[in-house]
Amino acid sequence: MKKILLAGYYGFGNLGDEAILEMALKQILEITDRKNIIVLSGNKEITSEKYNIATIDRYNVLSIIFKLRSTDAIVFGGGSLLQDITSKRSIYYYLFLIRLAKMMNNKVIMLSQGIGPLVNENSKNAVKNTLKLVDYITVRDKHSMELLEEMGLDKNKIFLSIDPVINLRAGENFVNKTSGRKKVCFSLRNWKNADVSCKISNVAEKLIENNIECYFIPFYYNEDLELIDQVEKNLGGRAVYYKERLTTNDAFDIIKGMDVLVGVRLHSLIFAASANVPFVAVSYDHKVDHFVNSVNMKVSSNIDDIDEELLFNEIIDKINNEDFEKKKLYDNVSRLRELIKVNYQILKEI
Repeated sequence: MKKILLAGYYGFGNLGDEAILEMALKQILEITDRKNIIVLSGNKEITSEKYNIATIDRYNVLSIIFKLRSTDAIVFGGGSLLQDITSKRSIYYYLFLIRLAKMMNNKVIMLSQGIGPLVNENSKNAVKNTLKLVDYITVRDKHSMELLEEMGLDKNKIFLSIDPVINLRAGENFVNKTSGRKKVCFSLRNWKNADVSCKISNVAEKLIENNIECYFIPFYYNEDLELIDQVEKNLGGRAVYYKERLTTNDAFDIIKGMDVLVGVRLHSLIFAASANVPFVAVSYDHKVDHFVNSVNMKVSSNIDDIDEELLFNEIIDKINNEDFEKKKLYDNVSRLRELIKVNYQILKEI
């Protein structure tokens, strides 16, 4: 049985990354046993308890070196690890892990990666030079593939896949609601100087006036709760606010009961797609655009220029055309789910 070190942005309470971890484990367990997997985590105790898996502190370099002496491969399970927009330092952490793993004679497999944006020339050169060492890379969108090809990486090592979270709870039967008030869920995030809380509050207020229930859910608890508090100050008790730390299953269960999800967070949109809940996307990053395009849709607006009237009208349109929207989303998600098969094929090469 192969021994695997699994790396990513795990243990920080971001539901998107935790869902990636769940799906990465599911894929890796196809080729090895749970006892042969070690996860790098920002909170090793919580990750170990939650997933019944061995963990080590992602910042303990000596422990990582020790583990790499006995593993066969390091696997990066997905996400936007190689970008320099939200962090200038994390990209070098992951590049360091790649080089360290190769020094220790491990294979390096990167699954369902979103590459970029890379705005710093030094970052771009570092990614280009380091990724040449990687054995296989699957990417979650065509843009990432094109970026790697522009860097001159071997096309035989690059494959188009999809974010693994698209398979979250795949196969479940989701029963459509037949009565009651319509429900809209919002998954927001702050971004630079964008006035998100005010504009979204205005949209929600108009929905409430039209007898539509509004819910607000945190996907990255440490960042999103402040924004939800701001919305609550505007709307008071006329909406529902989830302020506890949710699990991926909690969030999925909430979203699957909605008629529409309005999402800024990428993985809130992917949760909705997996649950076959029509969504309206507000983009803060190209990765949102890429996913929305992959299901043959367009983003409603960019986060720094939210058109309140357009956003409201798109939500109402989704509600009024529910059957059509669900059928279209289901067909596109079914097509995307076929792409994840390449991840399993590559893992079998370890």
